Amino acid sequence: MAVHKSGSPPNSFVQANFRVPAGLADEAAGILTARGAIGCSVKWTHKISRSPRSPLTLQAYFKRLSDQQLKAHRAALDAAGMLDSSGCAPAPVALVDPGWAAMWKARFKPLKVGRRLVIVPPWESAQLAPDRIPIVIDPGQGFGTGHHATTRCTLIALQNECSRHNFDRGLDVGCGSGILSLAMARLGVRQVAAVDKDPLALDNARHNVELNHCAQVIRFYPAALPRLRRPFPLITANILSSVLISMAPHLIRLLAPGGRLILSGILKREAADVIAHYRPPLRRLRSYAQGGWITLVLARSQ
Repeated sequence: MAVHKSGSPPNSFVQANFRVPAGLADEAAGILTARGAIGCSVKWTHKISRSPRSPLTLQAYFKRLSDQQLKAHRAALDAAGMLDSSGCAPAPVALVDPGWAAMWKARFKPLKVGRRLVIVPPWESAQLAPDRIPIVIDPGQGFGTGHHATTRCTLIALQNECSRHNFDRGLDVGCGSGILSLAMARLGVRQVAAVDKDPLALDNARHNVELNHCAQVIRFYPAALPRLRRPFPLITANILSSVLISMAPHLIRLLAPGGRLILSGILKREAADVIAHYRPPLRRLRSYAQGGWITLVLARSQ
């Protein structure tokens, strides 16, 4: 049974275990991080064989975790072909943080992304790069500090598209920490709508928006994608491929003529399947790859 930590002290968390093929451990960790894990580590189940197909235990850490959330995490890994079913993973356990949070803070330093942006944690905000546009991010429970390949490539894609076009409106689907919404605002998008179904992520994103003094530009919507009617010339969605496929009709409908749709959270082997659900009427314009991940820039004709 999963452990729910709503009444636990702030320095406690839950360790959940997932059996995954060794060659997909990094990708699986990325998916779990995207779904709210605050960190992952690897425990080998075989001392000799370390082939890409050998199963290992991926240990993921959460501030809180219900049975339903655990089942959803396992289903997401299974849908991506990353869950090894040859054995049972150990049950989740409650742990007390021995100071890892403080150590993690010490390692989260300002991060330059692309040619123009620098991601800065609040405790390092005094050390801003004078030639960069700063985005202050307090990660909290929201996914997105710029360190994961999916977020980093999306930020680079945003910089490139905003240098080519002036966008008056933008939509950030699955906003997480709010980092992509903030990047849009910092790069000149005049109005940004941020959507997420996770109330914890929305709270974290609102906090980061206040830290960056962008509350007049960014507005939040709790999973209101089907209700949005007015088209957007710029849309980002850094989620899982399965979700990008399921929401394709909505994103196609919401992309304005001549607009740009930036999709991320996609494994390279999943890219063709994702594109097939958007084409036509959209076409692949550019892509950015790092590690096993790829970020797509799709365009709608005028």
